[in-house]
Amino acid sequence: MILVSATLAISIPAFRVVNLQRRSIDERLLATTALANLGERITAENNWNSLNLERLNQYKSKLINQVDLKEPQLKVALVEKESDLNIRQVRLQLSWKNPHGQKVDPILLSLWFHGRRDSNE
Repeated sequence: MILVSATLAISIPAFRVVNLQRRSIDERLLATTALANLGERITAENNWNSLNLERLNQYKSKLINQVDLKEPQLKVALVEKESDLNIRQVRLQLSWKNPHGQKVDPILLSLWFHGRRDSNE
């Protein structure tokens, strides 16, 4: 009985830690997949002329409602390089809190849009 009790006393906290790690991995996989899908959607639905910050911000609520994470936040930025006006970068950053209420490392995704060099787009 003592041996069984000692084994249970050691194994129950270990199973709890393993369960929390599994949940963390599942959340990160869910977030990565959702952000990758959003990136593909933005790329498919936008072109050089339609790409602007107002349009990109419309995707925020759709992603936030789609993911099952604690307090998800999506930051969207549109960056135009001064050195080359034919390149635009869309930066997506998804962050959330773990079950303990601590912020996790965010997931970052960059999308590159290239304009035509031979036109005024």
